Amino acid sequence: MADRIRSFTFGAVILPFLFLAMAGVASAIVPTVITVNTLSGEPAPGLCSLPDAISAHDAPGTAFNACALGSGIDIIDFTVTGQITIDETLVVNSGTLFIEGPISGGPAGPGPAGGIEISGGGTVGILQALAGTTVTLANLTLADGFAIPGGGAIVADGTDLGVFFCLLSDNMAEGELFPVGGVGGAILAESGTVEIVNSTFAGNTAVHGTVVGSEGGAVENTGATAIRITNATFSGNTADFGGGLGSTGYSVKATILANNTAISGKNCDNPVASDVGFNIEDDSSCDFTAGTSLNNTNPLLEALANNGGPTDTFAIETSPSISPALNLIPVVDCTDQTGAPLQTDQRLFARPDAANPATCDSGAFEAFSEPPFTLNSERVQIARSASANSDEVNIGMTFTSNGDPDCDIDEDALNNGIKLSLFAGTCSALPATGLILNLDPFQVKVVNHQSYGTLFQSFGPETVSARMVAIPSTACGEWTLNLEVAGLDTAAIDLGGTNPFALVLTDEEGDGAGCFDITNAIVGNQIPVPVHTVRRGVHRQTRR
Repeated sequence: MADRIRSFTFGAVILPFLFLAMAGVASAIVPTVITVNTLSGEPAPGLCSLPDAISAHDAPGTAFNACALGSGIDIIDFTVTGQITIDETLVVNSGTLFIEGPISGGPAGPGPAGGIEISGGGTVGILQALAGTTVTLANLTLADGFAIPGGGAIVADGTDLGVFFCLLSDNMAEGELFPVGGVGGAILAESGTVEIVNSTFAGNTAVHGTVVGSEGGAVENTGATAIRITNATFSGNTADFGGGLGSTGYSVKATILANNTAISGKNCDNPVASDVGFNIEDDSSCDFTAGTSLNNTNPLLEALANNGGPTDTFAIETSPSISPALNLIPVVDCTDQTGAPLQTDQRLFARPDAANPATCDSGAFEAFSEPPFTLNSERVQIARSASANSDEVNIGMTFTSNGDPDCDIDEDALNNGIKLSLFAGTCSALPATGLILNLDPFQVKVVNHQSYGTLFQSFGPETVSARMVAIPSTACGEWTLNLEVAGLDTAAIDLGGTNPFALVLTDEEGDGAGCFDITNAIVGNQIPVPVHTVRRGVHRQTRR
């Protein structure tokens, strides 16, 4: 297993889950995976940076540093977490491209959410997608982009653009001439189509123009044939016209627009083209007309914060005041605008939440929803040896698969398998390499109504042995796992140090993950086995 451990990366193990319905891509497509393994925003000899990976996609079959060769239908994933600051706009000029951040963010709380942030450093736009391309972004934060005259984060120029589970924050568009305002603080849709689902737009700005006003603090449409927005949240965006959405042509469902500012059209420059229902705005500029939508209503958003998952989000208030977004949507209508069910919120937490399975919340955040996994107890031990390839890692833990209310097959860790990874460091800054295991299949047995499974893998010199027991639970599944990995060289997989460590669980389908900081791992050297000398000879006994 040594080769597998060293060559597999976190992003490659988490198989992408976006192929079936997003941006019109057919399920038969099998993309090439290009893995970014550095936070450098420049071409990186010996490594694969994000600019390298974009170049590999744009020029299929051409080598760019250590990136895999692109095929024109590619996925860019990441083995690192943190901020990538670029000084030149990333340009996608052909083909079909997914850029997918890690799906396991750090635990909720102060500090960054633990995914990938792509920053323009306040000097450049982040991404431009040219005509004829299909570009899908997922699990990413795009921040501090700056563009003239528009699209501080993204310019969609004749592309089919998809934005899923993303945060676009603090981006800015400025006009070419001082009296002319910017257009599209975060996204400028010049042509093509745009699909936005489970995403947040916060603090984006189209800079004021003294003669020609700015438009679209978050999104501006100057020629897209369709812009569909579902379960998104727009707050704190600014423009002269349309603090949230500029111009017209939007089809909007289950979306919150509040706390945006403008001279005219606080949330929308013009009434939306189609109100699909369950929308909330704190003025009436979007002119929602569906009977399930709410105008002039405060959605009661909390501050932008790390609420778990790979990006920051706006939670909705649940106590003592209750947001009108809570449980607004019957579960039958908890779908995107193609009718596909939405099974998670922006954080990739279950939608609807298990406590309220008959309804979903408006906006990008699902209140009371649980993360894909809960770690109830754990014991991590790393025992090193003076002999080559003789280190051991032992893990004992109890965890819960929370999943969606339907408890799909991929939430059955015993019968469907699970991926487990251990990295040096913390969830907010995962390194590129570590111990990465695919625990599947377990040999499952039932004794006295108790299900358990055993697993043994041998790759020479490494061996993996595991035992998992199902615990009766009201959740999708609660499990006790005992794991031993022997024959390792922990230094070779960057586990040669001491606390802290990051323990990552990923379901077999790759659409749910949890990362947990471990600060109490037992790390030390193996105790040598005493050598006993046996003397051979005759024992004489004297009789008395």
